[in-house]
Amino acid sequence: MPLHAITRFTGLSMLCLALGACTIDTNPDSARVDCGTPGAHGVDCEVKRTGGDGGFEACWDLVISCQNGGEMTGSACHDVAAGANEGTENMPVAAFSGQDSCDVPASGAVQQLKVTSK
Repeated sequence: MPLHAITRFTGLSMLCLALGACTIDTNPDSARVDCGTPGAHGVDCEVKRTGGDGGFEACWDLVISCQNGGEMTGSACHDVAAGANEGTENMPVAAFSGQDSCDVPASGAVQQLKVTSK
């Protein structure tokens, strides 16, 4: 076999090996977080898997708007095991900042949701 053919074959073989070592995750772990009504115990938030099947950690901020225009903010994280589809995380009242500026909680919004595969 001529030298240039051996070189070309070796180069193509290495390229195929390199491409074979790369993987593309077509179904990454993803989730949504829905939080209930604030109460004396805090707020319960449900973490639901929307993609993937591996273990992951979901972290988020919950911003609660108040009737007087004030806001309270808290942060939480929840681990979801591989194959599990949902879980619940309680955000205790003490975890929220800005409580002095809030008269009555009116609504809440999950912000800065980050899902990290494990």
